[in-house]
Amino acid sequence: MRSSVTGITIGFLIVHMGIAFFLPVFDDEAYYALWSRDLALGYYDHPPMIAYMIRAGTAMFGETGFGIRFFPIISMAVAGYLVGQITKAFGPDSRSAPPLATLLFNLGLAVFALGNFATPDAPSVLFWVAATWAAVNAVQTPAGAAPKTGWWIVTGLLIGFGVLSKFTNAFVGIGLLGYLIFSGTGRPYLRTRLPYLAVLAAVVPLIPYLVWNVQSDWLGVQRQGSRLAADGFTTRYLVEFAIFMVLAPTPLVTIFAFRGICVLRARVSLLLWSIGPAILYFLYHATHAAVQANWIVPIQAAVAILAAFGISAAARQWVWRPVTVLSAVVLTLGLFAIAFNPVTPIGTGDNPPNQTRGWPDARAAMQEVIAATDAKWIATTDYAATGMLAHQFAQMPVWSVTQFERYGFRGDFPAELCNAKGILIERVSGATPPDSPPFTTLGTPTEVERHLNGITLKRYRLTPVAGVTSRALCPQPWRRT
Repeated sequence: MRSSVTGITIGFLIVHMGIAFFLPVFDDEAYYALWSRDLALGYYDHPPMIAYMIRAGTAMFGETGFGIRFFPIISMAVAGYLVGQITKAFGPDSRSAPPLATLLFNLGLAVFALGNFATPDAPSVLFWVAATWAAVNAVQTPAGAAPKTGWWIVTGLLIGFGVLSKFTNAFVGIGLLGYLIFSGTGRPYLRTRLPYLAVLAAVVPLIPYLVWNVQSDWLGVQRQGSRLAADGFTTRYLVEFAIFMVLAPTPLVTIFAFRGICVLRARVSLLLWSIGPAILYFLYHATHAAVQANWIVPIQAAVAILAAFGISAAARQWVWRPVTVLSAVVLTLGLFAIAFNPVTPIGTGDNPPNQTRGWPDARAAMQEVIAATDAKWIATTDYAATGMLAHQFAQMPVWSVTQFERYGFRGDFPAELCNAKGILIERVSGATPPDSPPFTTLGTPTEVERHLNGITLKRYRLTPVAGVTSRALCPQPWRRT
């Protein structure tokens, strides 16, 4: 393959930047952008790394889709570049495997889709792949060489920053520890100070987040830890997980990845340990609940590396290389183009492609109601609407009147809104409104539809309100003046 790792990385970076510029944000991105307005050491749903990345991007380009996505896209591009570097370390004599691995990684269904957007998966993938890259260099550096200690410390730091992105990044640290304990090539390092320096380095970035959890009654840890609890047993989700594992890299890449294990043999040990614990956890999770497709994105790097070696060792690699790449191009770009086509939605489900559609008209209709009712702020009842409406109406206060644990980073509810007119905007098919609305209803609700070419995607109920009565929002009782 004549293309270089750098050239392929730049090519995909340009593609993702172009898509990010034109596509509107979807609900979760808008919610994370809300985080970035008030930076904190931790958040209810995830550790804080995605908020920091979004804040850096919006400081440069404003709270636009491009600004929100800028650094997450950079993260995925760097991850792809490091995939090529890891491949080069495993097979220094192979000139075709590194660029092929980078190409296959970027063409994976899940990687290509998430490579355009701002979610915690972007920094998670970056630090997962980077930690693996540093670990490979750490164990391959000749004994006594000066850079050895540095590589171990860098590995630890990258694991720590990964956990600040998503808790699942702890699995790469567990896997590398397993490599040191159970692998013949890794065990001798336990008699040195190097692994212990790496562990210490991993803890250091986490100290502020741990302090935040202590101050917040372990809110973040409890939220993510709840996923560990099993409730019943079913094989349904195991089938879904198996399908994800095959389709996410695309089927031919999955097949050649298994062949790559045989090609690399003993050299593959560290790579398999880096993803093994995560796969085992996903299998456990699938026995009682669905494994979300984005969870398996970090392990796609190892799959692409293995597949590149599997294809390079194939009897007719001159046939299988273009066939595998072409099938990935058709499947990945084809499905993405269908899902985000600007003409018509595929179904009416509340999915990211549909969440990006129909907002100009819906926003204009909502603005008319807001102006007619003289509303000074927008009240919401679910996190998706809170984030999106805060993005759509950036100059107007938007506050949730439920799920207060999600919004501790925002500080106190503005006192001046306690006695101000507002508009309660609820997704009609979304979250259940509170049993006792924390304000007085002033008028008849109005419904606004968000649609594309006559297809209704979501309906919103707009209710004029005033006088917040919730002591959680306004400690002083509201009295009509």
